[in-house]
Amino acid sequence: MVAGLLYVIGLIAVLATIVVAGYGAPGLIQLVNTTLDTPGADLVATLIDVARLLQWAVLPFVGGLALMGLGRIVMLLGAINRALRGNA
Repeated sequence: MVAGLLYVIGLIAVLATIVVAGYGAPGLIQLVNTTLDTPGADLVATLIDVARLLQWAVLPFVGGLALMGLGRIVMLLGAINRALRGNA
């Protein structure tokens, strides 16, 4: 029960982070395209700026993945426990 809840919470965190980051993606793509089209522009600086604009998304994304992984580990341990006891 708890394992499923952990998994669902992690899944919601990851999906919500992707949706919110994707909502701002067209502006970031336009920024990179403008930099690529401009002669003599510093592409590395632009990519660093894009990374700075998306740094907020790292913690909820990785945290959601960690919760999903923890939920799966607990599910696996519960299945192993039931199998060793002989309960299906």
